[in-house]
Amino acid sequence: MKRRHTVTIARRLLDWEGTGCGGPGSYLRWIARRYLAWNRSLLLDPWLRYSAAIRIIHTIFKGSQPSILDVGSGNAGAAYFLRSQVVGIDCQFSGEELSRLRAPLHPVKASAASLPFRDKSFDVVVSMDLLEHLPTSIRSSAIGEIIRVTRCLVILGFPFGPRTQKFDELALKVESRRGIPPDWREEHVSRGIPGDEIHREILDRASRRNATEISWFPHEGLTGLRLRWKLQFLVPRSSRVYGLINYPLYRIHSRGRPRVAYRRVYVIRVANS
Repeated sequence: MKRRHTVTIARRLLDWEGTGCGGPGSYLRWIARRYLAWNRSLLLDPWLRYSAAIRIIHTIFKGSQPSILDVGSGNAGAAYFLRSQVVGIDCQFSGEELSRLRAPLHPVKASAASLPFRDKSFDVVVSMDLLEHLPTSIRSSAIGEIIRVTRCLVILGFPFGPRTQKFDELALKVESRRGIPPDWREEHVSRGIPGDEIHREILDRASRRNATEISWFPHEGLTGLRLRWKLQFLVPRSSRVYGLINYPLYRIHSRGRPRVAYRRVYVIRVANS
């Protein structure tokens, strides 16, 4: 009885029930509401996927507004993180999700292997984590189209190499046993993670377009990815502490150039002539 009385007094002092207009309780409730809204809005995996491309665009164009095409954008692509107008190509879009995200995205339904644009239509063409979802028979055509429609810059990233293939195969087995295999993981495994053959194809297509500079780098370390993948079973996306635990990890894992990476990112600069 005494303990209950003490708790009641404490709650009144803090204004926890919301009967007053101020007090520490009101401030704490405001913080809690803001945190929960932020936690629900987090898109950490897409953010990490696009993080390198966003940095490159900001570095090269330094505050100007280049025209951008995002091939394989989905509902939350480069437009969402740049907060500037982007044309997005995908096979399907969710109108409800687009409205919720309020990204300045102009969605166009089309195939990456046959882009409905003229040569050199965009200053920048970005494509992150698309190639592994395409049948191997059209990957070469998609690469050619992505390079064809750029005026200045291509940023092309995708899961790469045998270690990534092995990780996805293992992850799919575990997720299948748990009854939660995502469609995208099944496509990774069934269609195969790009490897050296795609590397050679990119160099060849870029050379045909007279690229002035071609570089590539590893992105998203496999060690960090494994940690976050295991953590999702303990702290799912719906958890109220999801952001509190995962946000610092994603920030850390977005930095540096890992020795063993899940993804490879190509940067191709072409002469605008």
